[in-house]
Amino acid sequence: MQEHLPKDKDPNESQEWGWTFQEFITENLWYLLAILFLIVIFVYARYRWRVRNNRKYKN
Repeated sequence: MQEHLPKDKDPNESQEWGWTFQEFITENLWYLLAILFLIVIFVYARYRWRVRNNRKYKN
């Protein structure tokens, strides 16, 4: 609990967490894009592996 906040009203998002969602996205944009890029590569590799194995076992 943060001592400097008034006790009679609930804190807003910035007071409660120390940042807002929009600030989090803008400050960590490159990290989030890198994680998204790695997920896309992983999903694409699984898809290509599945297609390649389906061809192998059909013949």
